[in-house]
Amino acid sequence: MKNWIPLLRYDTLTNKRIPDPEEENELPYDEEAFAQTDIGRELTQNLELYRKYSESPMHPEVIAYWEKRGLKKELFDYETEEGKYAYSVFTPLDMKTNKKYAMIYFSHGGGVTINLAETYGFNTLAAVEKYIVVYPNNGGRSNNEVDTEFPRIMETLREKKYPIDWERVYCAGFSSGSEASVCAACTCPEMAAAVAVLPGGQPFKDLKFHTGPDYYASTKGLRIPGIFIGGTADVASYPAPWILDNKKKDYRVHNLDIWMRDIAQIKNYRPLSSAHMEELLANSQDPVEREFGLEFDISYSFHVQGADWLGGEFYGKDGAPVMRYARAIGIPHVVWSSQANLAWDYLKHFRRDQDTGESIYDPVICWGER
Repeated sequence: MKNWIPLLRYDTLTNKRIPDPEEENELPYDEEAFAQTDIGRELTQNLELYRKYSESPMHPEVIAYWEKRGLKKELFDYETEEGKYAYSVFTPLDMKTNKKYAMIYFSHGGGVTINLAETYGFNTLAAVEKYIVVYPNNGGRSNNEVDTEFPRIMETLREKKYPIDWERVYCAGFSSGSEASVCAACTCPEMAAAVAVLPGGQPFKDLKFHTGPDYYASTKGLRIPGIFIGGTADVASYPAPWILDNKKKDYRVHNLDIWMRDIAQIKNYRPLSSAHMEELLANSQDPVEREFGLEFDISYSFHVQGADWLGGEFYGKDGAPVMRYARAIGIPHVVWSSQANLAWDYLKHFRRDQDTGESIYDPVICWGER
């Protein structure tokens, strides 16, 4: 099965990514002003540990840093094959032997390392909310071996007897990792209870459900709920107003249509069309519809960490929010703690029955531990 994750290209001299000429550029925003916001300052602070120890991911200071935050860090397969198949595991220091713990399999952004992904905000919650986080390299810069790495690492963790709640394994990721999270869940749906996609539309931009039915047929009819989070200045937040002039818009609409109908399995499914989405994006009086180009079952706005957000949901037959969208106004292609909070608050309510494969929604669950 081909996973269709785009293989990123890099300049061998500068080690910088070579842009795809057919892709959109970053939407303009005031970088200096953004750096002075609460989110911008948080991102700068989070990068300090990575910048200091980027070449020493298991430095004693790194271990101590996470221990102070209630977490144990482990790193596996780092010294073999140039670390292509490395992965780190973070567990709460106070785990109980008679408990099981939800797990997030978080895939890194394109071209970056797993120890940078460790600073994205999911670790900050793990000790408090009592869940395990795994950061895989997935074969390298592009995450292009996630379809084999996800089941391999899961089996290895079983063999190592980690106290994982196997009904509550979640796939999440940022940028290229958002595509990897979707690929992992579609490849092994019986292992994944739900997905968190950051930013909220990249899989529909780049993956190819519409040309490779075997890519999503592996879901075996199993529902995959998901939350899709981004910013309005993030060019990878699809659907969005900037798709109006994009030559790939029709196949992207088809991608999203397949996800809504066959994978999320929304109850009030209505076939999507480019024309109708463009009408909503251009002329709707509803600010949520005008941002997303979608008519949600419910829509809303809220304010978190100095940012105004727009959101909407589609429900499944059981009333579960099988697709949740949230987008922060003016925020570019970054990931920070508010996204992690929103993602976990969504993911923790879903589990996958290990016998039947059924996707089950629990509206009252509070923790990763049970």
